[in-house]
Amino acid sequence: MSPGSGVYLGRIFGIRFYLDYSWFLIAAIVTYELAFAVFNSALPGHSVRFYLAMGIGAAVVFFASILLHELGHSLVSQRCGIPVPRITLLFIGGIAEISREPDNARAELKIAAGGPVVSILLAALYAAGAYGAWLLHWNAPCIMLQWLAEVNITLALFNAIPGYPLDGGRILRAIIWQRTGNLRKATFISTRIGIAMSWVLIAIGVVVLFQGGWNAFVFILIGIFLKGAAERGYTSTVQHEILAGIRVGDIMTRPPLCIPAHAPLNLVVEEYFLARQHVAYPVVGDEGEFRGLLRLEFLKEVQREKWPYSTAGEVAGMHDTTGAFIESTEPAETAMRRLLAAEEGRLAVVEGGRVTGVITRHDVLRFITIHTELESTG
Repeated sequence: MSPGSGVYLGRIFGIRFYLDYSWFLIAAIVTYELAFAVFNSALPGHSVRFYLAMGIGAAVVFFASILLHELGHSLVSQRCGIPVPRITLLFIGGIAEISREPDNARAELKIAAGGPVVSILLAALYAAGAYGAWLLHWNAPCIMLQWLAEVNITLALFNAIPGYPLDGGRILRAIIWQRTGNLRKATFISTRIGIAMSWVLIAIGVVVLFQGGWNAFVFILIGIFLKGAAERGYTSTVQHEILAGIRVGDIMTRPPLCIPAHAPLNLVVEEYFLARQHVAYPVVGDEGEFRGLLRLEFLKEVQREKWPYSTAGEVAGMHDTTGAFIESTEPAETAMRRLLAAEEGRLAVVEGGRVTGVITRHDVLRFITIHTELESTG
């Protein structure tokens, strides 16, 4: 999943929430199955509108349960000092994208257990509600709450499967990490199990599809999502291990190719954008101080006939540059996160306000690739 993908829902406790695009298909299938299979059978004799209302209501409450499950992980993570910038939600679960790996196996275990604890508590709450509705002879709420209790228990059991990124996989990773002291090995084992599990789900979906079951797509989509998340999880761990202790200044490109702030745009186009073929350059003052990052698309905002009379500093100054530079002493992992989140993939590197280098997404990935290749030859 690329950064920022999915439908943005909003922020809760400073965490951005997104819906994966597959959610809409799965939600529609589950709502249909609830309305015309589960509730239609349990409460015969009602209208189509009644069953649809029950199906939509149960689906919405279950989705809220998923959100609370992921918040359980995220709030524990934040209590452990690890920010969670975003959560991507599926209909049957989600992925909390933490800003860095836990400091130790104990923190990983706490974070992994946070979600299942919430699901079990919710299941108990729904079961108590169902019992109360049964005592009052409220059949429809009783059936709905009973289903919600059962499905939350099912969710907790499904997440207990020991394959990353499921909660059971993270718990397994924490146990192996604790015993071996090797996070990469623990992640490798748990993600291999997770990938194997994803293929099992995809295979089940294919079999169900050939049997004519429309819920086959649920298994297939979940399998695809889990497989991608497992692979990204291992890649992230490898990158974290390689970049540990590395600073931006260690891997940046120097000396930087900078544009003087007083340079007119017509010369900038000829001597930089056309001659060097980069899409962005740092703009510096007379003392080398950072004045902004001039991007190719900024030139479209200035009429061509005005290029000789407009300077690089003026055009760069028209745009917010707070996210366009990074200090050379910052961790390389910080640069990696910012470069992956940004569309441009390039940051100016400064020391004491002066531009001393440039770091790109390619610089960081090349550093990781070289170290990975060297390790494989050892």
